[in-house]
Parts: sequence; structure tokens; C-alpha cells
Amino acid sequence: MPDPVPVLGAALLTGLVVAVGAAPLLRRLPEPSIEELGSERKLSYGQLATPRFVAGVTAISVAATLLSWTVLPTRLQPLWAVLASIGVLLAAVDALTTWLPRRLTYLGWAAMLGAVGAAALLGARSGDLLRAGLGALVAGSLYFGIWAITRRGFGFGDVRFAPLLGAAAGAHSWTLLTAALMLGTVVGAGHGLLRLALRRSDAFPYAPSMLAGTYLAALIVWGSG
Repeated sequence: MPDPVPVLGAALLTGLVVAVGAAPLLRRLPEPSIEELGSERKLSYGQLATPRFVAGVTAISVAATLLSWTVLPTRLQPLWAVLASIGVLLAAVDALTTWLPRRLTYLGWAAMLGAVGAAALLGARSGDLLRAGLGALVAGSLYFGIWAITRRGFGFGDVRFAPLLGAAAGAHSWTLLTAALMLGTVVGAGHGLLRLALRRSDAFPYAPSMLAGTYLAALIVWGSG
């Protein structure tokens, strides 16, 4: 078991960053254009910047950080910290609006690039860093391919979101990357079937399933190791 002191410290730090930064970020995000929205209506990002929403995102971020520190090597934690903060915020926004803000996703890309450098300082191996880059490419390419073929299975925001998951999962192993991509699909399919059973045909937020599948994969790979 990992030393609880750095684990709790990391969880509290991530929670603090999200609690302080989420609302200002949401209020600054530009809304989709009228052309992008079409006839769709959505909550504005600024409307999400409520104490209740921020508290919920903060709690999930803390839980995600505790999980990653428990099941994954310390040297990879900077990459997973990006998922636990920006990744969780993106998935939460998608869950309530069915939109993934482009600017926030690009911020996640930049943070993930910085996290690769931080991981190197923590002793990440060259193989870890190479797999992180290839994992981002594989995940992004896979989702782009599906999007290009179907044009309706999910939005292009999910294509931009996928490299964040691919980088974090790939840095650990090809096994975790493969499991994350598969389980994200399984969770998404389960969510979709539930919506069909409830006769809901509105827009389908897919990023929460992608993120949940990645953390579920980390648990399974750890448990089988």
C-alpha cells in the first residue's frame, strides 16, 4: 500500500485546484456558435459555475486522485492528475450539456504535455513517455475513425477528449490502454441501452463513460497484477 501522507496530500491539492479554478474557468469559456448548436439548446457553461456543481466535481476529482495513487505508480501520477482535474471537469460539463468545451480540452492537452515532463522528473522511464505519446495518438485516431465512419455515434468533442485518456493509460502499459478503450465502450453501451429502455432519444454525453472506463480499467489491471 502507498504511503498515505503523499496520497492524501495529492488528493487535497487536486481538490483545492478544482474547487478554486472550476468556476472561473467555466465563466470564461466561449459558447458554441449558433451554427454549431443548430436547433439544440444547452445550459451555458457559466450557468454550471454553481457551488453545488463545483462541490460535486471536486469530490469526484478527489476520489479519482485517491484511486490513481492507490493503483498506479507514483512516477505516472502527473498524467493522471490531469485526468482527475481537467478530465473530470470536462466529463461533468459533458454530462450536463452534452458539449465538451474546445478551449478547456486544449487546456487539458497542454496540461498533459506538461505532465509528461513532470513524470520524467519523477523517474518515468523513456518507455512510459513514448507509450503516453503513442497512446494519445492511438486513442485519438480510433475515435476519429469511428466518428468519420458514423458521424452520429458521438460528437467531435469526444475525439478531442480521447487523447487525454490515451496518454494517461498508455503511459502505464498497452494492456491498460486497451482495457480503457474497451471498457469505455462497454460503459457507454450500457448507458445507451439504459437510455433506450427509458425511451430517451436526446443527445448522449459520452465523455463520462470514456473516463469511467479508464479508471475501471486501472482498477482491473491493478487487481490482476
